[in-house]
Amino acid sequence: MKYFLRSIKYLVKIVVLLGLIFWLMQMSGTSAIRVEGSAVDFLHNFFATSRGRIFSLALLVWCAVYPSVEFRRRNLFYDIAARREAIIKAFAAGRMRLAGEEEGRMVFRGESLVRTIWWLGDEAVTVTRSADGGIDIEGPRRFVMEAEHRIPNYVGAGNGNENE
Repeated sequence: MKYFLRSIKYLVKIVVLLGLIFWLMQMSGTSAIRVEGSAVDFLHNFFATSRGRIFSLALLVWCAVYPSVEFRRRNLFYDIAARREAIIKAFAAGRMRLAGEEEGRMVFRGESLVRTIWWLGDEAVTVTRSADGGIDIEGPRRFVMEAEHRIPNYVGAGNGNENE
């Protein structure tokens, strides 16, 4: 269900951005499609063409694939209890705040309202204790990769393996 909701949120975001771009093009006179009338007339003329239908299909396919491309899970070998403060500092350096905490699980969210709106509430990164004694970082690919590279700097271990 989370996958489906992320796809729908992304579709809505893209449609709103494209609508804004089409509107700006129409207002500035740079649009190849000239429509004297409402936005509904413009959209009807755009999607009545084969190019518009192919574009719509490509947009739907990309929105269906997007969650599997954008959201990641990575495993690092740190003890979440022993390295709690260092993990929090690493996320704070990336403008993420600790939004919730349970036993063996921390949830980080963006500090700014703009980031939350842009990501449509899906900017949360979850850090959980994994079965192998390390931590799993799950969330948007960009934030997970930033955390993966930032945490070793705050923890002090070079490769994340505390057993060496």
